[in-house]
Amino acid sequence: MKDKKLLNILLVLIAVAIAFIIARDFYVNRGGKHIENPYAFDVSEFAKVDPSEIIYKEVKALQLAVSEPKGIAYHNGTIYVIADSSLIKLNHSGQMLKQINLSSTPTAIAVDGNIWLAFHNHVVCLDQEGKQLQRWPDYGPRSVITSLSVSPKFVYVADAGNRVVYQCSHDGDLLQRIGEKDEQKTVLGFVIPSANFDVGLSEEGYLWAVNPGRHSLENYNADGSMRTSWTKSSVKTEGFSGCCNPAHMAVRNDNSFITSEKGIVRVKIYDQHGEYKGVVAAPDQFDEDSYAPDVCVDEDDRVILLDFSRKQVRIFEPKSM
Repeated sequence: MKDKKLLNILLVLIAVAIAFIIARDFYVNRGGKHIENPYAFDVSEFAKVDPSEIIYKEVKALQLAVSEPKGIAYHNGTIYVIADSSLIKLNHSGQMLKQINLSSTPTAIAVDGNIWLAFHNHVVCLDQEGKQLQRWPDYGPRSVITSLSVSPKFVYVADAGNRVVYQCSHDGDLLQRIGEKDEQKTVLGFVIPSANFDVGLSEEGYLWAVNPGRHSLENYNADGSMRTSWTKSSVKTEGFSGCCNPAHMAVRNDNSFITSEKGIVRVKIYDQHGEYKGVVAAPDQFDEDSYAPDVCVDEDDRVILLDFSRKQVRIFEPKSM
């Protein structure tokens, strides 16, 4: 009986102690007070870039008088920007060459002489004056078109909603769906957690597609089989981190790559085999909470960024120029 009494007293003391701790914690962390998360992952250290790794310099920033920039392309001396419900053509000096009003806001652009625009779930083709030449049927209610790329033979349409790249003729005929899981073609399938899904073409016309959930870039033959790929998963500068990176990419004439990342916003260059070469624009060159800029390149290896936060076209060139 005595042992039972002692046990009851001990349980009462423990209960009082727990009540005191709970009351104290409630008072210290009451509403309105800032509570730090001890498990928060601090990535600020990884946002720092060694100055020796920055191999490009910014040479010009062109301010846009738009509300919502959406995408950028370059062709034959002209910069093309889609924003709001319009298409804007600029030269390198920022002079507006033409503005074309559109029926709605486009989501992607590619230029090969004609202007190819995506509108959420379908594609249209315009001439340089803005006259509509084609309007393709839409790809269904799940479709979210995020990127276009055009070769002399094909138009490639990246659909993040359906997690596939459509290979089409220039007349809009669907020739095949590239990137769907296919063990015979050694294709694992695209992992696309958000609407970040970019495509580009090598100098020889082979398709490159970002597989953002795998932090990889994948190269496909014309028949849809995997040709090659490379992956860089790391929170360090030389790699890609987060749920879906790189967010944007462009292929240069020498088949090297310009990549743009969200989260830790930075723009980098990799050689044709995926080896890290250096930084075009470091995180401290962007505003806080910026989104990954869209990217394109010109014939002189200048990198042209569309900065969504500042609503600017920003031009970078190699420091060796």
